[in-house]
Amino acid sequence: MKQLINILVVLAIIPLFVLGTVNVFAPTNTFELYGIRPLGIMTYSTFRGAIGGMLIGGGLIMLMGLITKNKTWYQASLLLIGVIFICRIISVVFDGYTNDLLPAGITELYIIVVMYFASKQIEHSKK
Repeated sequence: MKQLINILVVLAIIPLFVLGTVNVFAPTNTFELYGIRPLGIMTYSTFRGAIGGMLIGGGLIMLMGLITKNKTWYQASLLLIGVIFICRIISVVFDGYTNDLLPAGITELYIIVVMYFASKQIEHSKK
């Protein structure tokens, strides 16, 4: 079971690293995907720094949990992705729903569930 959870953690890390890297090194791909017209350097900086950095940072937090076997890292990533997911739900309430939201929402929900069980797995293995 422990090995399966570790594999699921790795599968949760991959999309964060990929999306984060795309935002850092090829933000125009993200602009095109979401129909955003960059208005200047601040748009690029926000996508490279805030969005790309947050995604890569979330992946690194999970990787630290995987390496150190310290549940605090998993709980930190659970909190981060959980807040992002809640904010996405708030956006649906205020802005409306589209099926385009499903891949991101499902990925975030997957990460939340995996981080919860990864954290519990470490908790139980230390008893």
